[in-house]
Amino acid sequence: MDAPADPSPRWPLRLQSWVAGLPPTAKAVCLSVFATLMFQSMNAVIRHTASTGIHPFEVAFFRNLFGLAVLTPLLARYGLKVLYTSRFRLHLLRGVVNVTSMMCFFYAVSVTPLANVASLGFTLPLFVTVYAAVLLKERLRSRRLTALAFGVAGALMIVRPGSDDMNVGTLIVLGGTAVWGMALMIIKVQGRTDSPLTITLWSSIMLTLLSALPAVYVWQTPDHGQLLWLALTGLLGTTGTLAIAQALRMAEASAIMPFDFAKFIWAALLGHLAFGEVPSPWVWAGGTVIFSSTVYLTFREARLARAGRLQRAGPTLPA
Repeated sequence: MDAPADPSPRWPLRLQSWVAGLPPTAKAVCLSVFATLMFQSMNAVIRHTASTGIHPFEVAFFRNLFGLAVLTPLLARYGLKVLYTSRFRLHLLRGVVNVTSMMCFFYAVSVTPLANVASLGFTLPLFVTVYAAVLLKERLRSRRLTALAFGVAGALMIVRPGSDDMNVGTLIVLGGTAVWGMALMIIKVQGRTDSPLTITLWSSIMLTLLSALPAVYVWQTPDHGQLLWLALTGLLGTTGTLAIAQALRMAEASAIMPFDFAKFIWAALLGHLAFGEVPSPWVWAGGTVIFSSTVYLTFREARLARAGRLQRAGPTLPA
């Protein structure tokens, strides 16, 4: 008599085997797309939790608290020595900047369509380019200025100042993105002396402590159901952060940047399924224009960086 067939599904093992056989760049692309899904799912959960009566500031605190809990095993593994830093004030400054940006985003997500938030988030490289020119004295050539002009035009297509469709939340998203760009500049400085693990842990600790301050003023003790949703925000956010960090270790940013547009697709899909949102043609057009300009900037910066490395390496002998 034949043995009964194994009722357990085989597709997870097949999927794992298929992913393991991919080249590093393809794996990085899969991780980056997965990260966009995690972040947009987190935004959808934030919107839902805020609709149950929990203020976005309190949601931000629990996101940081549960996110820190996810990272706690790293402290158990590496010990407190991983927290050693000679630049504590810089970590504190980044914490203040980070929590300001996070409060802007969390509040905006609660009052703004998810697709609008995702599309305006594409302006981040534009802000970073401006900050690099002002703070690091990097030169803004004509191609950079053209890309910036297109990015600004795309943002105006979404915000549409003076129109009936203008939403205060969109302006808050732009403000939060601008502040987050400043945090990225601080991270570049931190990376000169501290390890990525040290930076990540201190960021989680600072965000948890600092986000508790505004949460106190709007505090409402969550019930068990709300607590599960709040825990999910921490899990989704931390999972997405780890996925994109691993993707950037496996491939250059220019290789995975084109697939960042998936966040807009996920946001439009989740917004429609969960909240009945339908992005307007202006949002689709503006998001596409902004994304195209940021992709161009990313590829341009990668090409200039490679040219600079080759120039510093000097000429090589022919084979």
